[in-house]
Amino acid sequence: MHELQDVEAYWSRQAAQFDEEPDHGLIHPEVRMAWATQLAAWIPTEAVNIVDLGCGTGSLSILLAETGFHVIGINLSPAMVTRAQPRQ
Repeated sequence: MHELQDVEAYWSRQAAQFDEEPDHGLIHPEVRMAWATQLAAWIPTEAVNIVDLGCGTGSLSILLAETGFHVIGINLSPAMVTRAQPRQ
């Protein structure tokens, strides 16, 4: 159980600046498009329910939702979830 708490604490410390990384926050249009293209290659063509385990601040969850999927994001870190919630 202690290891799980260590993981949670680590990601909670990362939450405030997590989206500053181009691949995390998808703030750069080229990076966002690259992720959207890659996700399209991995996911089914019909809309399905998707669970994004370890969703972080929800960037990939949002990309999936924008393409018509019902997405549930789950993260161990409450700080990450707090940052993801306004993106719904």
